[in-house]
Amino acid sequence: MQGLLNNKDVQYQDQRVQLMFNRLIRHVDVISPEASQWAWEIHVVDRGIVNAFAVGAGKVMVYRGLIEHLALSEEELAFIVAHEMGHNLRLHMRETLSNIVPIYAVGVGLSQALTPWSSAMVMDYGVSKPMSRTKEVEADRIGLELMTKAGFNPSAAQTTFVKFYAQEEMVRDSQAYLKIIPRSTYLRTHPLSEDRESDVKQQSEKVSNFYASSNKFIPAARPLSDKTSVNTDYIDDYEKLYLIGRIAPETVITRLLHANEDVSFGTDLGYGWMLKRSEQGGLNLHAGLSYFHGDPQIKGNFGGAFTELGWVFNPHWQVYSRFVSAKDMDNSGREKQKLAAGLRWGNFSEGHLYLEAVQGRARFNSSSPWKNNDLLEFGYAFNFGLF
Repeated sequence: MQGLLNNKDVQYQDQRVQLMFNRLIRHVDVISPEASQWAWEIHVVDRGIVNAFAVGAGKVMVYRGLIEHLALSEEELAFIVAHEMGHNLRLHMRETLSNIVPIYAVGVGLSQALTPWSSAMVMDYGVSKPMSRTKEVEADRIGLELMTKAGFNPSAAQTTFVKFYAQEEMVRDSQAYLKIIPRSTYLRTHPLSEDRESDVKQQSEKVSNFYASSNKFIPAARPLSDKTSVNTDYIDDYEKLYLIGRIAPETVITRLLHANEDVSFGTDLGYGWMLKRSEQGGLNLHAGLSYFHGDPQIKGNFGGAFTELGWVFNPHWQVYSRFVSAKDMDNSGREKQKLAAGLRWGNFSEGHLYLEAVQGRARFNSSSPWKNNDLLEFGYAFNFGLF
């Protein structure tokens, strides 16, 4: 429906993925009898997310962003595809669904002895996440065996996790608040990348004979991506509907002058278009409806329209200019216009800090003069995930 499958932007990547997928399918019966008869299907999704997933019944999806961000070779991608096929072959989706009722029952029992929050934490970090990590290790090992039987070099599994670790460190460096969260395997649904690398390195010795006797895969001369190293400069598509919430605990200048100012907050319901994408960044346009409350220039609830033009340097840094024209929603006839220029730090699709300089003006009715006011606003915006 969104036109993200089988389009021209991922045509080459999809062709190569189909080829390696077919090689892998020839060996699935060794892992799960009659699995070669399943309706296997794989697609490359034209979005910049670093992810791949399986949904059971032989269905696998790979995001273009995974290939671009990690600059994957064909054999590295083959390991990721084989890993997702491993989830299918071990029926992990069915296993997860079959565990929902007993896990829920245990959680209800714990909630009688502990607080609801404590019982939820115990179930999440003591049961759900460890089970998930076990499935990931199992899929790694099955994927490793599958890829070697299909003629893919098992050393690619190790370099894949090296790249995952490098990409994770780049994201942590670009978003400093992530460094506050410890990199503990007990907090994650997946084991640490360095632990997974060590495990597949050890397991590679056990499957070396499979690779030695296999029909070796010959990579294409043309790489899957024009990226040559792990990076975070790939820009995701902005052509989507979104709902953003904003909270500004500090409107810096007015707070210095008026200590009793209210905290302001607002929402945007808009649509974004990526007008231009390049190696250096992207130009995007946003437009839609805006609502805000507690604005320091004039009290009340205001609603109106906004337009915004911005340049994305990478997925975590943006500069933008923004214009809002709004009217009072409390039937007092007031109008407000805001022209702002700002800087975002974070992920627009999830949540980000922002700092913007605002030139605003307001008036109480159509015959009164505009009242001007300048301010510097600092806040946090979070995305509710509409697409």
